[in-house]
Amino acid sequence: MDQNRIMELKTKSILILLLFLGCQSPENITDYPIMGNLLTGEYTVGFKTLFHQDLTKNAVPYSDWEGNLTNNHTSEEGRQYQINVWYPSQPGTGEPMKYADYVNLMGRQTNFAESQEQNEFARRTFKSQTRDLRNIHEAENTEVLSTEELNQLLDLYVYARQNAKPASGHHPVVIYPNGSSPAYQSITCEFLASHGYVTVAFAPKGRFSSGMEVSTIGLEVAVDDLEFVLGKISEEPYADLNQVAILANAISSSVGAAAISRNEKFKALISLEGGLPSSFEQGLLDGSEFYLPEHIRAPMLFIYSLHPAIDPKFTFHLKYADRYYARFPMMSEFVMLNYGMFDSFIPDILGAHSGNTKEGFETANELILRFLNHKIKGDKSVLFDEAFIESRSHIDTTFILPGIPAPPNMAVLKDTFVKEGFDAIESIYHHLKSEGNDQPFSRNFYSDFRSWLAWKKDDNYEYRLRLYKLAFDSYSESARINFYAAYYLLKTEQNEQAKKFYRQALNLFDTDEELSSDDKIRLKKYAIEELNSLKK
Repeated sequence: MDQNRIMELKTKSILILLLFLGCQSPENITDYPIMGNLLTGEYTVGFKTLFHQDLTKNAVPYSDWEGNLTNNHTSEEGRQYQINVWYPSQPGTGEPMKYADYVNLMGRQTNFAESQEQNEFARRTFKSQTRDLRNIHEAENTEVLSTEELNQLLDLYVYARQNAKPASGHHPVVIYPNGSSPAYQSITCEFLASHGYVTVAFAPKGRFSSGMEVSTIGLEVAVDDLEFVLGKISEEPYADLNQVAILANAISSSVGAAAISRNEKFKALISLEGGLPSSFEQGLLDGSEFYLPEHIRAPMLFIYSLHPAIDPKFTFHLKYADRYYARFPMMSEFVMLNYGMFDSFIPDILGAHSGNTKEGFETANELILRFLNHKIKGDKSVLFDEAFIESRSHIDTTFILPGIPAPPNMAVLKDTFVKEGFDAIESIYHHLKSEGNDQPFSRNFYSDFRSWLAWKKDDNYEYRLRLYKLAFDSYSESARINFYAAYYLLKTEQNEQAKKFYRQALNLFDTDEELSSDDKIRLKKYAIEELNSLKK
């Protein structure tokens, strides 16, 4: 056989081998520099995007971060949802992907059609948002990413493969809302999916545009979006809807808290440099009628850094949840997204940090996985294991606040009253107090239970008076509770005691922040009238 023929056969053999290897799942994570030193799990990862519309709501136009309505046309008939799903997959299936595939999806949030125009729009958006995240005060024309640098990121192969066949079995679900899904959280989503989690990313929207509103209403609308997404994921055969967690960055962590308050389906929350431990976002949550801290009982992990607005103390009132805190003092909010890893490709992509953002990002992801395994999969290992913490220099503080015993929900308490009487309600109260819960029932409970008793269950006011004696035992400084204790004492002809409580209420009205100004005026007027009547 001549040399030319031998070289031809060798070349064909090499090409066949390369094609074969290209169809196989890689054995070594070093084949994917975008994953850094993260150790992937037992699964290869598939990726797909679901495009849905909620036909019960209007479609919304695209809004940039400044509020400009751009790329405004849409052919969708209802509210648009681009749902990005990473899932455990069968090895050797699916098509390779590059990071450009995730960035391109940023351009299809409101108009689902794929086009070169949409891709160019997505890349401009990625560059402008990177500039804004680096320093929102920089001049509008400041270029943080050059075209060459952007192309360097876009050309990176990612670990997931497009439309791979799902692995067998059902897997826990992690929902990760982010306004620029899927380009900002893809590394974390791939990492978790490789360890057996169906990880779901989507961009919450506002009422009138794609931009989420930073307001109480904005949080409520985002929770509606999250539950719509959960409903669509429930249709996926590999998703275990009995094990659902929320992972969230920035204001989306407060969306997660609002969702858990409304829906017990969510079993855990991770605030990844989120705004939940801030006075501002707690104020937004408190403004919602749907948000009740006493309903938050799922375990929570708070990963946070040094920031003037962030303090764990703003979450200490969430007393029924086990809360875990880990401080990363050399990191910042947005390097906990893909940017933390990108810093190793484009140094200081979001500005200089005192710590290594790549290592900090990797440590945060490892901690997220440990928490999910602990709380969702039932791993009995210690979350803040001494060896783990000491080997990760980016964490300087960890502590745990265990949840205290929680009362039964309202339906159970009503059923208890109907079947066993008010003595049983008092027994539950005193038992919880003996277990370390100084305020076993919330203030909201007393208002709601009072209204329920008023409908043909307490004609002589006996039970409502006993109810407010319990309330006073827990909230003696509440003007509202002193007022209603007085009201029911008066109804049961205990006039001298009623006067005492009315006077206490009047002394507390001006300093009680629980009451609205209208409630203060209304209740104060009534208390004065009753006291004047009792003097006659």
